[in-house]
Amino acid sequence: MKDESKTCPSSRFSKGAYLIGIKNEQEEMDMLATPVKITAELYGQMHSSAAGTKPEKTLRVANKCVESGCKQWTGTKCGVIDNVLQSIEEKYLKDQLPECAIRSTCRWYAQRNIEACRACSLVTTYVEHSDENRFFNLGG
Repeated sequence: MKDESKTCPSSRFSKGAYLIGIKNEQEEMDMLATPVKITAELYGQMHSSAAGTKPEKTLRVANKCVESGCKQWTGTKCGVIDNVLQSIEEKYLKDQLPECAIRSTCRWYAQRNIEACRACSLVTTYVEHSDENRFFNLGG
């Protein structure tokens, strides 16, 4: 049975989703205290030629976790956070938890608890063309 109360913290930039983080100069995500709903106007601005880059390269977006509707779903959980935590060196993990507006519903937090939070701000979601594979900028 689907748990519709979970939020994907690494979703595509789409209308109706929520902006939850912005990449800073250190190539890490500054998490927002309050999510910003992606309106049609904001969506259009970010996809205009003036934006110059794919939103997923510089922004973190949250949306409803669709479980088996996502290529990252392993059958029982999201594979993204497990892959990130296996790939990242301990020295890059944060000691202090980032501010987070979605922690109470976050799929990653539900799976890996504080361990997920320690790596979360280091993840950049990025979709290359029509391929839905995710690439991670792990800050190092």
